[in-house]
Formats: sequence, structure tokens, C-alpha cells
Amino acid sequence: MEQQEFLRQMGELVDFGRTKDNTLTKEEIADYCSDMGLTGEQLELVYAYLAEHRIHVPGFSKKPEAAQGKEPEDEKTAPEDSKYLRIYRKELRELPVYSDAEVKELYDRLRRGREEVVSTVIEAHLKRVVTLAGRFRGRGVPLEDLIQEGNLELITCVSMLCGNQEVVDFKKAIDHAVRSRLIELVDEELAKDDSVSAVLARINLLLEATHTLAEEYGRIATIEELVEFTHMQEEEIRMYVELSRDNIELGKGEQTKQQG
Repeated sequence: MEQQEFLRQMGELVDFGRTKDNTLTKEEIADYCSDMGLTGEQLELVYAYLAEHRIHVPGFSKKPEAAQGKEPEDEKTAPEDSKYLRIYRKELRELPVYSDAEVKELYDRLRRGREEVVSTVIEAHLKRVVTLAGRFRGRGVPLEDLIQEGNLELITCVSMLCGNQEVVDFKKAIDHAVRSRLIELVDEELAKDDSVSAVLARINLLLEATHTLAEEYGRIATIEELVEFTHMQEEEIRMYVELSRDNIELGKGEQTKQQG
């Protein structure tokens, strides 16, 4: 099936969901997609696509994010986790837990350029990186690689924030940097595959990015901001906007970015 035709049908499925009070059952979706020969994995991508378009699919839910420093119970261990990852999770659980007041004090000292707190701020965010990386599990990149790259981005970001008087919200800045790197890593892997599943997965990734930036900025992100955040080419983003039948929203004109 041609990619564009497949995505056209996905757009019609979204429209169908709008007529059903923004709710479609898995049975209704399977019936609609019956002639497409989709696998179970591809149907999961369809559910995720619908979820990004605010269509509720009973029985399907994306992993909720945990509060900073805490992992969801179902992410502490998993059967597919490697021995290394299980050991790493155990080490994380043995790290100190910092209160909101303690983290705020760490940020204040970091903002004043106190380099001795850099390692402590990094330590306080290691569990957060695992939580963010867990959102991208099963998208072609091993969780260990996601965590490793997320940690490297965390180290870089915290080091750059030391002495920075311009960034208002350090937590948002760190989350933004780590998410951006994880999205870039997953997109690089998906770009190696031009199948319908990969195209749909990349559109889902771009939709997630637009929603993430909308929450951060309190408005729709511009294409320039999406390019910076996802590291995708502008032409590529515009192509996916077109393929998604403009379900991916773009802000108009140049906007001033705000980190908190």
C-alpha cells in the first residue's frame, strides 16, 4: 500500500473517531483496517496515532510519566531488561532522594556558578532520564542506549546551565534537552526504514514533539522550533505535515522561545 494512501486512510479513521465522541474500540479499528493486513505491532502504532489525535482507544494507554526522581512501578524491572540494566536500576534506587526544596536550592547554587553542585544536580536527575527514556522503549533503540544517550545529554545540559542567569526554569530546560536527544536518537533509527510502520512511527514521534513543545511554550511551536527540537530537516517535517493531512499543527511565523 502506498504510504500516502495509508496515511489518508488514517486521517479518515481520525475523522471517524470524531463522530464517535472521540472514542474508537479496538474492534472498530480492526474492522476499519481489516483490508490492510496490519500486524499486531502495526495496530499498536495505529492506536498511538489515534491517541496523539485525542482519540481514546479503550484498553490502550501510553506509559504515564512519573514525577521527577521517581520511577513508575512497572518500569523498575521488566523481563526484557538486561543484567546491566537491572544492576543500574538497583544502583539508582540506592541514590539519595532530593526534596523539591533541596532541588530548588541546588538550582539556585548552579545558577550562581557553583561548579561543586554540578555532579549532585546530575545525580538528582538520573532517575528522571530513565523515566523519559522508558517512553521511547520498543521503538527500535535499546533502552540501555536511550538511557546512556539521555545521561550524556543530561551531563552536557547541566554543565551548560552552571552560571546561566538567563534560563528561568532549569527543570524544564533539562527535560527539554534530554527529550530532544531521545527523539533524535529514535528518529535516526526509524529513518533507516521506509516501511509504512516506520513512516507512521515517525509521524507519531513528530506529533509527540509538537504536543511536548505546546505544553512547554503554552502555544503551538513553529517549524523552526520543531527542527531545533527534533533535529529533523525542515523539508522532512513539512512532508510529514502534508502526509498527516495537516493533523500536525505548526505555529505561524517566528516566535520567541521561553524555557519556563
